[in-house]
Amino acid sequence: MPDATRGAVRYLTTKQLRETGTEAIVTNTLHLLIHPGPEKIEKLGGLKEMMGWGGILLTDSGGFQVFSLIHSKKWKGKVHSNGATFKSPREGNVYELTPESSIDIQIKIGSDVLVCLDDCRKTDLTRYEAEESVERTIRWAQRCKDHFNNVYGGTSKTGKLLTCVVQGANYPDLRAECARALVEIGFDGYNFGGFVVDNKGKLVEDEMRAVIENVPKDTIRYAMGVGKPEDIIKAAEIGYNLFDTVLVTRNARHGTLYTSEGEIRIGNSKMSLDKNPIDPECNCECCKNYSRAYLHHMMKNREATAQTLATIHNLTYYQKLIRGLS
Repeated sequence: MPDATRGAVRYLTTKQLRETGTEAIVTNTLHLLIHPGPEKIEKLGGLKEMMGWGGILLTDSGGFQVFSLIHSKKWKGKVHSNGATFKSPREGNVYELTPESSIDIQIKIGSDVLVCLDDCRKTDLTRYEAEESVERTIRWAQRCKDHFNNVYGGTSKTGKLLTCVVQGANYPDLRAECARALVEIGFDGYNFGGFVVDNKGKLVEDEMRAVIENVPKDTIRYAMGVGKPEDIIKAAEIGYNLFDTVLVTRNARHGTLYTSEGEIRIGNSKMSLDKNPIDPECNCECCKNYSRAYLHHMMKNREATAQTLATIHNLTYYQKLIRGLS
């Protein structure tokens, strides 16, 4: 799933997005809460109606963004036993995100796949901190499911799926414990939360396996934030079947493109006279119609068209990669 954080994949129209073979996108509860707000989105028929998007829409609960933003210098906030309170630097408003309000927001957005609010923390936790995160994540997941069932009638009435997030930091036994407790509650999917790579950029395979070994095989098994093509292949081998990353589109905008021959940097001077397509094995709009030299020229002159074409190519490459795994 490419990240459509605020309801769009940057530099692409919805039509262009569909043409890359993309079937599902992920948006963010926290950012859409701040603007335009869930009430406005609901009045406009939901985000899919606004976008003209007929595919699957998954909304992240906002847990990871709460963790990352409130530790930045611009944002002020805190995580507490009932959720998170934070102040937006954009207009100064104060917001509170709880397990129940996170579900309410995702329903108003019109998501097809909802994610329970979790207690996301940094990687290098003490054992006590990791245990605290697991306990709170399980408790919040139960509250999310109770609210989803009691207020909205659950999956049977809404047709929506509810997934949860497995925490446990770098402790495989805590990952397994968290996964088993969440399975006991019962969800449509189990998501590997927190950080999927270590401080050297390597997948935390032991922790990822600890989750997979303790969740049902006939469910969504979402490796959140994976990542590089080789990491997606490895995560799929472990047992995950759903992925999202900002990498594919962000790198495209900065000139790093993925091909059947490996990564290329379109800004390199050697590309200036290269008449070949980005990838001779790709059939995307960019590769069918333009050369590396043309894209190099456009990137060097900061033309938005170059970022559009690069994004189209990278997403097409990723979707082909995913289809090859099934």
